Amino acid sequence: MAEIEVTATRPLPAQASAQAGARSSRQSRVNNLLARVILVIAALAPIPLGSNRPFFWAINALIVGLVGTFYVAALRGMREPFRVGLDRLRPSIVLYGVVALYLVIQVLPLGQLTIGDITLSGVLKVPTEVGAVLTADTISLSPNSTVLMLLRWATYGVLFLLAVQVGTRAHRRDMMLNVIVAIVAGYAIFGLASLLQFGDTLLSMPKWAYEGSATATFVNRNSFATFLSFGAVVTVALLAGSFVRQDDGEADDRRLRIDPIVLVYLLAVAVIAAALLATQSRMGAFAGVMGCLTVVILAQRRLRWRRGWYLLWLPAGLIVVGAGVYLYGQGLVERLGSQAEAADVRLDLYAQVLEMIRARPLLGFGGGAFEQAFQLFHHAPVSPDLVWDRAHNTYLALWSELGLVVGSIPILLVGAAAIRLAWNSSHAGSDWTGRVAAVGVIVVAAVHSLADFSLEIQANTILFVTLLGIGTAARLSKRGTR
Repeated sequence: MAEIEVTATRPLPAQASAQAGARSSRQSRVNNLLARVILVIAALAPIPLGSNRPFFWAINALIVGLVGTFYVAALRGMREPFRVGLDRLRPSIVLYGVVALYLVIQVLPLGQLTIGDITLSGVLKVPTEVGAVLTADTISLSPNSTVLMLLRWATYGVLFLLAVQVGTRAHRRDMMLNVIVAIVAGYAIFGLASLLQFGDTLLSMPKWAYEGSATATFVNRNSFATFLSFGAVVTVALLAGSFVRQDDGEADDRRLRIDPIVLVYLLAVAVIAAALLATQSRMGAFAGVMGCLTVVILAQRRLRWRRGWYLLWLPAGLIVVGAGVYLYGQGLVERLGSQAEAADVRLDLYAQVLEMIRARPLLGFGGGAFEQAFQLFHHAPVSPDLVWDRAHNTYLALWSELGLVVGSIPILLVGAAAIRLAWNSSHAGSDWTGRVAAVGVIVVAAVHSLADFSLEIQANTILFVTLLGIGTAARLSKRGTR
Protein backbone atom coordinates (compact mmCIF):
# COMPACT_ATOMS: atom_id res chain seq x y z
CA MET A 1 0.00 0.00 0.00
CA ALA A 2 1.37 3.38 -0.93
CA GLU A 3 2.25 5.66 1.93
CA ILE A 4 0.54 9.01 2.04
CA GLU A 5 2.59 11.87 3.44
CA VAL A 6 0.66 14.51 5.31
CA THR A 7 2.25 17.92 5.72
CA ALA A 8 1.05 20.88 7.76
CA THR A 9 0.93 24.11 5.89
CA ARG A 10 1.62 27.46 7.50
CA PRO A 11 -0.22 30.59 6.46
CA LEU A 12 1.72 32.83 4.16
CA PRO A 13 3.14 36.02 5.70
CA ALA A 14 0.57 38.09 3.82
CA GLN A 15 -2.26 35.91 5.18
CA ALA A 16 -0.93 36.11 8.74
CA SER A 17 -0.68 39.88 8.43
CA ALA A 18 -4.23 40.10 7.11
CA GLN A 19 -5.54 37.95 9.99
CA ALA A 20 -3.72 40.07 12.56
CA GLY A 21 -5.06 43.21 10.93
CA ALA A 22 -8.61 41.85 11.06
CA ARG A 23 -8.26 41.04 14.77
CA SER A 24 -6.81 44.49 15.39
CA SER A 25 -9.69 46.11 13.57
CA ARG A 26 -12.24 44.11 15.59
CA GLN A 27 -10.60 44.95 18.89
CA SER A 28 -10.31 48.59 17.89
CA ARG A 29 -14.05 48.67 17.24
CA VAL A 30 -14.73 47.07 20.62
CA ASN A 31 -12.49 49.62 22.36
CA ASN A 32 -14.15 52.49 20.52
CA LEU A 33 -17.55 51.24 21.64
CA LEU A 34 -16.37 50.80 25.22
CA ALA A 35 -14.97 54.34 25.26
CA ARG A 36 -18.36 55.70 24.23
CA VAL A 37 -20.14 53.65 26.88
CA ILE A 38 -17.80 55.02 29.57
CA LEU A 39 -18.50 58.56 28.38
CA VAL A 40 -22.26 57.93 28.52
CA ILE A 41 -21.90 56.70 32.11
CA ALA A 42 -19.89 59.81 33.04
CA ALA A 43 -22.43 62.05 31.31
CA LEU A 44 -25.52 60.51 32.94
CA ALA A 45 -24.15 60.02 36.46
CA PRO A 46 -24.67 63.67 37.57
CA ILE A 47 -28.35 63.78 36.55
CA PRO A 48 -29.93 61.99 39.54
CA LEU A 49 -28.64 64.48 42.14
CA GLY A 50 -25.02 63.52 41.48
CA SER A 51 -25.87 59.81 41.91
CA ASN A 52 -25.59 60.37 45.65
CA ARG A 53 -28.18 57.77 46.66
CA PRO A 54 -27.88 53.99 47.30
CA PHE A 55 -30.31 53.16 44.50
CA PHE A 56 -28.11 54.85 41.92
CA TRP A 57 -24.97 53.31 43.43
CA ALA A 58 -26.53 49.92 42.78
CA ILE A 59 -27.62 50.86 39.25
CA ASN A 60 -24.16 52.19 38.33
CA ALA A 61 -22.49 49.13 39.84
CA LEU A 62 -24.74 46.86 37.76
CA ILE A 63 -24.05 48.82 34.56
CA VAL A 64 -20.28 48.94 35.06
CA GLY A 65 -20.21 45.25 36.03
CA LEU A 66 -22.17 44.22 32.93
CA VAL A 67 -20.02 46.39 30.67
CA GLY A 68 -16.86 44.86 32.14
CA THR A 69 -18.23 41.33 31.72
CA PHE A 70 -19.19 41.89 28.09
CA TYR A 71 -15.80 43.47 27.37
CA VAL A 72 -13.88 40.51 28.82
CA ALA A 73 -16.14 38.09 26.93
CA ALA A 74 -15.52 39.98 23.67
CA LEU A 75 -11.75 39.82 24.16
CA ARG A 76 -11.89 36.10 24.92
CA GLY A 77 -14.00 35.55 21.82
CA MET A 78 -11.31 37.26 19.73
CA ARG A 79 -8.54 35.51 21.73
CA GLU A 80 -6.97 38.86 22.46
CA PRO A 81 -5.31 39.94 25.73
CA PHE A 82 -5.89 43.20 27.56
CA ARG A 83 -4.11 46.11 25.92
CA VAL A 84 -2.59 46.93 29.31
CA GLY A 85 -1.90 43.71 31.16
CA LEU A 86 -3.00 43.50 34.77
CA ASP A 87 0.55 42.52 35.75
CA ARG A 88 1.65 46.07 34.88
CA LEU A 89 -0.80 47.36 37.49
CA ARG A 90 -0.18 44.61 40.03
CA PRO A 91 1.00 46.72 43.02
CA SER A 92 -1.96 49.07 42.71
CA ILE A 93 -4.42 46.20 42.22
CA VAL A 94 -3.07 44.41 45.30
CA LEU A 95 -3.42 47.50 47.49
CA TYR A 96 -6.85 48.20 46.06
CA GLY A 97 -7.81 44.64 46.91
CA VAL A 98 -6.55 45.08 50.47
CA VAL A 99 -9.06 47.90 51.00
CA ALA A 100 -11.87 45.76 49.54
CA LEU A 101 -10.88 42.82 51.77
CA TYR A 102 -10.87 45.02 54.87
CA LEU A 103 -14.35 46.32 54.03
CA VAL A 104 -15.48 42.69 53.98
CA ILE A 105 -13.77 42.04 57.33
CA GLN A 106 -15.52 45.06 58.83
CA VAL A 107 -18.96 43.50 58.33
CA LEU A 108 -18.08 40.02 59.63
CA PRO A 109 -19.56 39.10 63.05
CA LEU A 110 -16.15 38.92 64.71
CA GLY A 111 -17.61 39.81 68.10
CA GLN A 112 -19.20 36.36 68.29
CA LEU A 113 -15.89 34.57 67.84
CA THR A 114 -13.80 33.26 70.71
CA ILE A 115 -10.11 32.42 70.83
CA GLY A 116 -9.55 30.24 73.84
CA ASP A 117 -11.14 32.07 76.76
CA ILE A 118 -11.06 35.44 74.99
CA THR A 119 -14.05 36.81 73.08
CA LEU A 120 -13.37 39.31 70.34
CA SER A 121 -16.34 41.42 71.42
CA GLY A 122 -14.03 43.01 73.96
CA VAL A 123 -11.75 44.16 71.17
CA LEU A 124 -14.68 45.81 69.41
CA LYS A 125 -15.79 47.95 72.35
CA VAL A 126 -16.19 51.63 71.52
CA PRO A 127 -15.70 54.32 74.21
CA THR A 128 -18.10 57.22 73.69
CA GLU A 129 -17.87 60.90 74.52
CA VAL A 130 -20.24 60.58 77.49
CA GLY A 131 -18.13 57.86 79.07
CA ALA A 132 -20.28 54.89 78.10
CA VAL A 133 -18.90 51.90 76.24
CA LEU A 134 -20.64 50.47 73.19
CA THR A 135 -20.08 46.83 72.29
CA ALA A 136 -20.63 45.65 68.72
CA ASP A 137 -20.38 42.29 66.99
CA THR A 138 -18.80 43.87 63.88
CA ILE A 139 -16.05 46.39 63.38
CA SER A 140 -18.47 48.52 61.38
CA LEU A 141 -21.14 50.35 63.37
CA SER A 142 -23.29 50.29 60.23
CA PRO A 143 -22.64 47.09 58.24
CA ASN A 144 -25.19 48.05 55.58
CA SER A 145 -23.33 51.30 54.90
CA THR A 146 -20.05 49.40 54.69
CA VAL A 147 -21.50 46.95 52.16
CA LEU A 148 -22.61 49.93 50.06
CA MET A 149 -19.10 51.40 50.25
CA LEU A 150 -17.71 48.04 49.11
CA LEU A 151 -20.12 48.17 46.17
CA ARG A 152 -18.91 51.65 45.21
CA TRP A 153 -15.27 50.64 45.69
CA ALA A 154 -15.69 47.69 43.31
CA THR A 155 -17.47 49.92 40.77
CA TYR A 156 -14.60 52.41 40.72
CA GLY A 157 -11.99 49.67 40.39
CA VAL A 158 -13.67 48.06 37.38
CA LEU A 159 -14.31 51.44 35.76
CA PHE A 160 -10.65 52.41 36.17
CA LEU A 161 -9.46 49.18 34.52
CA LEU A 162 -11.86 49.69 31.62
CA ALA A 163 -10.71 53.29 31.14
CA VAL A 164 -7.09 52.12 31.10
CA GLN A 165 -7.86 49.58 28.36
CA VAL A 166 -9.57 52.06 26.02
CA GLY A 167 -7.17 54.93 26.68
CA THR A 168 -4.13 53.27 25.13
CA ARG A 169 -4.54 54.92 21.75
CA ALA A 170 -3.86 58.65 21.35
CA HIS A 171 -6.78 59.52 19.08
CA ARG A 172 -9.23 57.74 21.41
CA ARG A 173 -7.82 59.57 24.44
CA ASP A 174 -8.22 62.90 22.69
CA MET A 175 -11.78 62.04 21.71
CA MET A 176 -12.67 61.12 25.28
CA LEU A 177 -11.08 64.25 26.73
CA ASN A 178 -12.87 66.48 24.21
CA VAL A 179 -16.21 64.83 24.95
CA ILE A 180 -15.62 65.26 28.70
CA VAL A 181 -15.08 68.98 28.13
CA ALA A 182 -18.36 69.12 26.20
CA ILE A 183 -20.15 67.24 29.00
CA VAL A 184 -18.88 69.56 31.73
CA ALA A 185 -19.55 72.66 29.64
CA GLY A 186 -23.10 71.40 29.06
CA TYR A 187 -23.68 71.05 32.79
CA ALA A 188 -22.13 74.49 33.32
CA ILE A 189 -24.62 76.03 30.89
CA PHE A 190 -27.48 74.14 32.53
CA GLY A 191 -26.34 75.27 35.96
CA LEU A 192 -26.28 78.92 34.91
CA ALA A 193 -29.65 78.58 33.18
CA SER A 194 -31.22 76.95 36.23
CA LEU A 195 -29.92 79.76 38.41
CA LEU A 196 -30.63 82.75 36.19
CA GLN A 197 -33.47 81.70 33.87
CA PHE A 198 -35.44 78.91 35.56
CA GLY A 199 -36.00 80.50 38.96
CA ASP A 200 -33.01 78.99 40.79
CA THR A 201 -34.39 75.44 40.70
CA LEU A 202 -32.96 71.95 41.02
CA LEU A 203 -34.17 69.81 38.12
CA SER A 204 -37.26 72.05 37.93
CA MET A 205 -37.91 71.48 41.67
CA PRO A 206 -37.62 74.14 44.39
CA LYS A 207 -34.25 73.98 46.10
CA TRP A 208 -34.03 73.01 49.76
CA ALA A 209 -30.42 74.17 50.10
CA TYR A 210 -27.88 76.54 48.53
CA GLU A 211 -30.37 79.02 47.13
CA GLY A 212 -28.67 81.69 45.03
CA SER A 213 -25.84 79.36 44.01
CA ALA A 214 -25.43 77.41 40.77
CA THR A 215 -25.79 73.69 41.47
CA ALA A 216 -27.12 72.26 38.16
CA THR A 217 -28.19 68.68 38.98
CA PHE A 218 -26.18 68.50 42.22
CA VAL A 219 -27.66 69.29 45.62
CA ASN A 220 -24.41 70.69 47.02
CA ARG A 221 -22.70 73.63 45.34
CA ASN A 222 -19.27 72.38 46.44
CA SER A 223 -19.83 69.06 44.68
CA PHE A 224 -20.81 70.87 41.49
CA ALA A 225 -17.74 73.08 41.84
CA THR A 226 -15.48 70.03 41.89
CA PHE A 227 -17.19 68.65 38.79
CA LEU A 228 -16.67 71.98 37.02
CA SER A 229 -13.05 72.21 38.17
CA PHE A 230 -12.34 68.80 36.66
CA GLY A 231 -13.71 70.07 33.35
CA ALA A 232 -11.72 73.30 33.56
CA VAL A 233 -8.50 71.36 34.13
CA VAL A 234 -9.14 69.05 31.17
CA THR A 235 -9.93 72.04 28.93
CA VAL A 236 -6.73 73.83 29.92
CA ALA A 237 -4.78 70.60 29.35
CA LEU A 238 -6.22 70.27 25.83
CA LEU A 239 -5.48 73.94 25.21
CA ALA A 240 -1.90 73.48 26.35
CA GLY A 241 -1.65 70.24 24.38
CA SER A 242 -2.40 72.11 21.16
CA PHE A 243 0.53 74.42 21.92
CA VAL A 244 2.79 71.46 22.70
CA ARG A 245 1.90 69.76 19.40
CA GLN A 246 2.51 73.00 17.52
CA ASP A 247 5.85 73.42 19.25
CA ASP A 248 6.90 69.85 18.44
CA GLY A 249 5.85 70.14 14.81
CA GLU A 250 7.53 73.46 14.19
CA ALA A 251 10.86 73.18 15.93
CA ASP A 252 12.44 75.65 13.52
CA ASP A 253 9.53 78.09 13.49
CA ARG A 254 8.84 79.87 16.77
CA ARG A 255 6.11 82.15 15.42
CA LEU A 256 2.86 81.86 17.36
CA ARG A 257 -0.04 80.41 15.38
CA ILE A 258 -3.54 80.17 16.82
CA ASP A 259 -5.32 76.95 15.93
CA PRO A 260 -9.10 77.46 15.58
CA ILE A 261 -9.70 74.77 18.22
CA VAL A 262 -7.94 77.04 20.72
CA LEU A 263 -10.84 79.50 20.46
CA VAL A 264 -13.29 76.69 21.22
CA TYR A 265 -11.30 75.70 24.31
CA LEU A 266 -11.14 79.32 25.49
CA LEU A 267 -14.91 79.60 25.13
CA ALA A 268 -15.38 76.35 27.09
CA VAL A 269 -13.07 77.61 29.85
CA ALA A 270 -15.02 80.86 30.03
CA VAL A 271 -18.37 79.06 30.38
CA ILE A 272 -17.05 76.62 32.97
CA ALA A 273 -15.32 79.40 34.93
CA ALA A 274 -18.51 81.48 34.98
CA ALA A 275 -20.48 78.55 36.38
CA LEU A 276 -17.71 77.78 38.88
CA LEU A 277 -17.84 81.32 40.23
CA ALA A 278 -21.64 81.19 40.30
CA THR A 279 -21.49 78.19 42.65
CA GLN A 280 -20.04 80.57 45.27
CA SER A 281 -17.86 77.68 46.46
CA ARG A 282 -14.72 79.19 47.93
CA MET A 283 -12.68 76.02 48.20
CA GLY A 284 -14.07 74.74 44.90
CA ALA A 285 -12.88 77.83 43.06
CA PHE A 286 -9.49 77.70 44.81
CA ALA A 287 -9.05 74.00 43.96
CA GLY A 288 -9.96 74.68 40.33
CA VAL A 289 -7.40 77.47 40.10
CA MET A 290 -4.72 75.25 41.66
CA GLY A 291 -5.47 72.44 39.21
CA CYS A 292 -5.32 74.75 36.20
CA LEU A 293 -2.10 76.36 37.46
CA THR A 294 -0.56 72.89 37.78
CA VAL A 295 -1.36 72.18 34.14
CA VAL A 296 0.04 75.56 33.05
CA ILE A 297 3.27 74.99 34.98
CA LEU A 298 3.71 71.52 33.46
CA ALA A 299 2.99 73.00 30.03
CA GLN A 300 5.64 75.66 30.51
CA ARG A 301 8.14 73.01 31.55
CA ARG A 302 7.28 71.03 28.44
CA LEU A 303 7.75 74.16 26.31
CA ARG A 304 11.12 74.80 28.01
CA TRP A 305 9.80 78.01 29.65
CA ARG A 306 9.94 79.96 26.40
CA ARG A 307 8.85 83.51 27.13
CA GLY A 308 6.60 83.88 24.10
CA TRP A 309 4.06 81.40 25.41
CA TYR A 310 3.47 83.50 28.54
CA LEU A 311 2.00 86.19 26.32
CA LEU A 312 -0.94 83.91 25.55
CA TRP A 313 -1.54 82.41 29.00
CA LEU A 314 -1.52 85.66 30.97
CA PRO A 315 -4.08 87.79 29.09
CA ALA A 316 -6.37 84.81 28.42
CA GLY A 317 -6.41 83.90 32.10
CA LEU A 318 -6.96 87.48 33.25
CA ILE A 319 -9.80 88.04 30.79
CA VAL A 320 -11.62 84.86 31.77
CA VAL A 321 -11.24 85.40 35.53
CA GLY A 322 -12.01 89.11 35.37
CA ALA A 323 -15.13 88.69 33.27
CA GLY A 324 -16.33 85.80 35.41
CA VAL A 325 -15.91 87.69 38.67
CA TYR A 326 -17.65 90.75 37.27
CA LEU A 327 -20.64 88.82 35.92
CA TYR A 328 -21.06 85.90 38.29
CA GLY A 329 -18.62 86.19 41.17
CA GLN A 330 -20.22 88.80 43.43
CA GLY A 331 -21.65 86.15 45.73
CA LEU A 332 -18.31 84.38 45.92
CA VAL A 333 -16.53 87.62 46.80
CA GLU A 334 -19.09 88.31 49.55
CA ARG A 335 -18.67 84.79 50.96
CA LEU A 336 -14.92 85.29 51.20
CA GLY A 337 -15.66 87.78 53.98
CA SER A 338 -17.18 85.00 56.10
CA GLN A 339 -14.24 82.67 55.63
CA ALA A 340 -13.01 83.05 59.23
CA GLU A 341 -16.37 82.07 60.74
CA ALA A 342 -16.70 79.05 58.44
CA ALA A 343 -13.15 77.98 59.29
CA ASP A 344 -13.96 78.01 63.02
CA VAL A 345 -16.96 75.72 62.47
CA ARG A 346 -14.90 73.29 60.39
CA LEU A 347 -12.06 73.25 62.91
CA ASP A 348 -14.47 72.37 65.73
CA LEU A 349 -15.86 69.56 63.58
CA TYR A 350 -12.39 68.29 62.69
CA ALA A 351 -11.39 68.26 66.37
CA GLN A 352 -14.26 65.89 67.14
CA VAL A 353 -13.46 63.69 64.15
CA LEU A 354 -9.91 63.42 65.50
CA GLU A 355 -11.43 62.21 68.77
CA MET A 356 -13.11 59.45 66.76
CA ILE A 357 -9.82 58.48 65.15
CA ARG A 358 -8.05 58.36 68.51
CA ALA A 359 -10.76 56.05 69.86
CA ARG A 360 -10.16 53.50 67.08
CA PRO A 361 -6.93 54.39 65.26
CA LEU A 362 -6.41 50.99 63.62
CA LEU A 363 -9.86 49.48 63.14
CA GLY A 364 -11.96 52.51 62.21
CA PHE A 365 -15.73 52.59 62.61
CA GLY A 366 -16.68 51.03 59.28
CA GLY A 367 -16.60 52.17 55.69
CA GLY A 368 -19.45 54.58 55.02
CA ALA A 369 -20.45 54.56 58.71
CA PHE A 370 -19.32 58.07 59.60
CA GLU A 371 -22.83 59.42 60.22
CA GLN A 372 -23.68 56.70 62.73
CA ALA A 373 -20.28 56.75 64.45
CA PHE A 374 -20.04 60.54 64.75
CA GLN A 375 -23.17 60.63 66.90
CA LEU A 376 -21.13 58.99 69.67
CA PHE A 377 -18.67 61.89 69.71
CA HIS A 378 -20.84 64.85 68.69
CA HIS A 379 -20.97 67.61 71.30
CA ALA A 380 -20.81 71.39 71.58
CA PRO A 381 -19.61 73.66 70.05
CA VAL A 382 -20.52 71.71 66.85
CA SER A 383 -24.16 72.57 66.21
CA PRO A 384 -26.67 69.90 67.30
CA ASP A 385 -29.27 71.38 64.94
CA LEU A 386 -27.55 69.95 61.87
CA VAL A 387 -27.08 66.38 60.70
CA TRP A 388 -23.35 65.78 60.29
CA ASP A 389 -23.34 62.87 57.86
CA ARG A 390 -19.93 63.75 56.40
CA ALA A 391 -16.58 64.69 57.89
CA HIS A 392 -16.17 67.56 55.38
CA ASN A 393 -12.62 66.29 54.91
CA THR A 394 -12.10 63.13 52.85
CA TYR A 395 -8.78 62.34 54.51
CA LEU A 396 -10.30 62.40 58.01
CA ALA A 397 -13.30 60.45 56.72
CA LEU A 398 -11.08 57.64 55.43
CA TRP A 399 -9.08 57.45 58.66
CA SER A 400 -12.16 57.50 60.87
CA GLU A 401 -13.95 54.82 58.83
CA LEU A 402 -11.09 52.51 57.82
CA GLY A 403 -8.39 53.28 60.38
CA LEU A 404 -5.07 54.98 59.86
CA VAL A 405 -3.42 52.07 58.02
CA VAL A 406 -6.06 50.94 55.53
CA GLY A 407 -7.53 54.45 55.30
CA SER A 408 -4.19 55.74 54.03
CA ILE A 409 -4.07 53.27 51.12
CA PRO A 410 -6.43 55.22 48.79
CA ILE A 411 -4.45 58.37 49.51
CA LEU A 412 -1.16 56.62 48.74
CA LEU A 413 -2.56 55.10 45.55
CA VAL A 414 -3.68 58.47 44.18
CA GLY A 415 -0.50 60.22 45.34
CA ALA A 416 1.71 57.61 43.72
CA ALA A 417 -0.32 57.88 40.50
CA ALA A 418 0.20 61.66 40.47
CA ILE A 419 3.96 61.27 40.87
CA ARG A 420 4.21 58.66 38.10
CA LEU A 421 2.09 60.75 35.75
CA ALA A 422 4.03 63.95 36.34
CA TRP A 423 7.43 62.27 36.26
CA ASN A 424 9.21 62.97 32.97
CA SER A 425 6.08 64.63 31.55
CA SER A 426 8.32 67.35 30.14
CA HIS A 427 9.65 64.74 27.69
CA ALA A 428 6.28 63.19 26.85
CA GLY A 429 4.93 63.08 23.31
CA SER A 430 1.39 62.16 22.30
CA ASP A 431 0.73 60.99 25.86
CA TRP A 432 1.35 64.45 27.35
CA THR A 433 -2.22 65.77 27.39
CA GLY A 434 -3.78 62.73 29.03
CA ARG A 435 -1.09 62.52 31.69
CA VAL A 436 -1.15 66.19 32.60
CA ALA A 437 -4.95 66.37 32.63
CA ALA A 438 -4.96 63.52 35.17
CA VAL A 439 -2.34 65.29 37.32
CA GLY A 440 -4.40 68.49 37.34
CA VAL A 441 -7.56 66.59 38.27
CA ILE A 442 -5.71 64.89 41.14
CA VAL A 443 -4.60 68.31 42.41
CA VAL A 444 -8.22 69.54 42.33
CA ALA A 445 -9.43 66.49 44.24
CA ALA A 446 -6.57 66.60 46.75
CA VAL A 447 -7.06 70.30 47.54
CA HIS A 448 -10.85 70.29 47.75
CA SER A 449 -10.85 67.12 49.86
CA LEU A 450 -9.08 69.09 52.58
CA ALA A 451 -12.29 70.99 53.35
CA ASP A 452 -15.16 69.07 51.79
CA PHE A 453 -16.52 65.71 50.63
CA SER A 454 -16.95 66.34 46.90
CA LEU A 455 -14.99 63.23 45.95
CA GLU A 456 -17.46 61.20 48.03
CA ILE A 457 -20.22 62.13 45.54
CA GLN A 458 -20.39 59.34 42.97
CA ALA A 459 -20.79 61.49 39.85
CA ASN A 460 -17.55 63.27 40.71
CA THR A 461 -15.75 60.03 41.54
CA ILE A 462 -16.82 58.43 38.26
CA LEU A 463 -15.40 61.36 36.29
CA PHE A 464 -12.26 61.38 38.46
CA VAL A 465 -11.64 57.65 37.99
CA THR A 466 -12.24 57.89 34.24
CA LEU A 467 -9.70 60.69 33.86
CA LEU A 468 -7.22 58.87 36.10
CA GLY A 469 -7.61 55.77 33.92
CA ILE A 470 -7.05 57.80 30.74
CA GLY A 471 -3.91 59.35 32.22
CA THR A 472 -2.59 55.99 33.37
CA ALA A 473 -3.23 54.52 29.93
CA ALA A 474 -1.33 57.41 28.34
CA ARG A 475 1.65 56.74 30.59
CA LEU A 476 1.65 53.00 29.87
CA SER A 477 0.72 53.11 26.20
CA LYS A 478 3.04 52.36 23.31
CA ARG A 479 2.95 53.73 19.82
CA GLY A 480 0.44 51.92 17.68
CA THR A 481 -1.47 50.28 20.50
CA ARG A 482 -5.02 49.41 19.50
